[in-house]
Amino acid sequence: MRRCARFVLFLGVVTAALLALSACSFNLAGDITPPPGWQPTPVPPTPDTASLYPALPPDPAKGKAIYEATCLPCHGERGQGNGPVALDRGLNPAAFADAEEVREASPAAWFVTVSRGRPEKGMPPFEDKLSVRQRWDVLAYIYTLGTPPQTLARGKEIFTQRCVTCHQSDGRGKGLVNQKRMAQSSDEELFRAVAGPQHESRVYEGLSDADRWAVVAYIRSLSFAHSPQTSATATSTTGETAAVTPTPATTPTAEATPGAQTITITGQVVNGTAGASVPPDLEVTLHGYDNPHGGEEAYTAKATIDAGGRFAFKDVPLKTGRMFFVTTEYRGVLYGSRSVSPPPGHPAIDLPVNIYETTTDLSEVAVERLHILLDTPSPGVLQVVEIYVITNNGDRTVVAPEKDAPVLTFHLPQGAVHLQFQNGDLGGRYVETADGFGDKLPIYPKLTTQEVFAYNLPMQGKKMVLNHPVPLPVAGAVLMVREGELTLSGDQLQDVGVSSAQGAEEYHVYNVGALPKDGVLRFTVSRPTSWFGQGSRSKTGLAIGLMALGVALIAVAVVLRREKPRVSSVDNAPMPAVAEDAAVWAERFANDADTLMDAILALDDLYAANKLDEAVYRARRAALKARLQAVMEGQGVAGGE
Repeated sequence: MRRCARFVLFLGVVTAALLALSACSFNLAGDITPPPGWQPTPVPPTPDTASLYPALPPDPAKGKAIYEATCLPCHGERGQGNGPVALDRGLNPAAFADAEEVREASPAAWFVTVSRGRPEKGMPPFEDKLSVRQRWDVLAYIYTLGTPPQTLARGKEIFTQRCVTCHQSDGRGKGLVNQKRMAQSSDEELFRAVAGPQHESRVYEGLSDADRWAVVAYIRSLSFAHSPQTSATATSTTGETAAVTPTPATTPTAEATPGAQTITITGQVVNGTAGASVPPDLEVTLHGYDNPHGGEEAYTAKATIDAGGRFAFKDVPLKTGRMFFVTTEYRGVLYGSRSVSPPPGHPAIDLPVNIYETTTDLSEVAVERLHILLDTPSPGVLQVVEIYVITNNGDRTVVAPEKDAPVLTFHLPQGAVHLQFQNGDLGGRYVETADGFGDKLPIYPKLTTQEVFAYNLPMQGKKMVLNHPVPLPVAGAVLMVREGELTLSGDQLQDVGVSSAQGAEEYHVYNVGALPKDGVLRFTVSRPTSWFGQGSRSKTGLAIGLMALGVALIAVAVVLRREKPRVSSVDNAPMPAVAEDAAVWAERFANDADTLMDAILALDDLYAANKLDEAVYRARRAALKARLQAVMEGQGVAGGE
């Protein structure tokens, strides 16, 4: 569930970044003398189209319906620029049926045009009227208007004869059909690439210009999805064909290669908000990835739920290691199932999906634990790494009160610079606020998420007072500094002491009790007199800070456990014959943080009572700490308290 949650958040990041596009403003003052105090309206900078591409293959079938409802009045039924509104108002809109009209610009550039409009030509912006996915879908349909069926057939013929060896039948060989690449490449660029230096002459010799344009049109079509609602077949992104079973639930199945292994994937969409129901005809999407850590989708198909909220994908092609999960969008929020890699021979898996109603009320959201690491990467610089472990205890997804507004805001101290995030950047997922930044991602119910960021502060004197407001109720906080470099003090801080982690690395740990919403954590950071004599460790950046914080948290977890009663089987565990047996000995303990921390504490007690040889003690403790670190990394950096 954790991996799936991260993917849902990733898709939310992509969607939020695309939604950040804003409509253009234009100065139409001309040569008229402006009135006193007049200031020109700033024109937004040209967006970086390198970051614009669809998260999922755009669907021209769905785009057709959008085009007919939104674009036809001006651009005409067949995209000839002769719609009734255009003729009545004397407008001259683009004629998409003319292939040359579309070829020069990339789909990403067209996406900006659709989003912002062209007010000087009478075209309004559509970013407030169409969702991100709808804009990509209508663009996919527009690209089909200038391509006759015979041209597409000729392109497929040439591609099959000359290109399949390297690029495979679905165009995904060598990354040819990649959503990012296709969105950022114009047809003219693809046309030139057909005869580019990367190809042997046999690929393009004897081809006329018309042939090359046909190949371009066919390659472009490979990047599109096919809707099961409007087609007799639904083609996956692998080129594997999914035939649609004509049932009320519109359940797609897949025509597998004879002898190939297939699987059935079922599930049910459930509304987790009390008293709420699942809307009828909700569409769900099945995703398959052969590389779950990145890359293009290997398989995708769509289905519509039945009256009971159930869905089924039959005869889905299965490959070893392929990971599947299901997503659906409800009230503008994307939800996902858990992710599963079915073992060979497994005939079916069930992937239920929970959806929720939305709210802007943050009263059910709280911080389970706040971790703060303060470090001195170089003289005069204080680096602060913060991890908020956040839980939404309600049964509604928390969303922003208005478009492009943040869901949750964070305060930064005055003078903070070099703000970094573990996931996302300012201008995309994150937005700048008057006194800090905000996160636009929804906060899902019954799910623990993390806000991870870092920043630098100037520290010129020996002491520095920090007032740290918190945006949510905090159950408790843990502050850490490297021993000997910094010390912390304050009425809210409880000095836990020094903990060692990874050999010589020592951290001084401070606990803080509960803080109310909008409460302030106040403490003083002090440095030793000899600090100016220390050279830079060259340890800057969020990645290094997180590494240090992760190591420190293991030591902190052990220290905090000393305050709790424990039961351990260490006393009864047989002593290893030699130190080298310690790793094998450590395997007897359960693979969970509580058991491993208890085992470490029991070892410390035995060694302190002179009941354990030092070499054996150190070997066994190192083995247990290695397992503990692996467990906590698997649970997230803030997995232990």
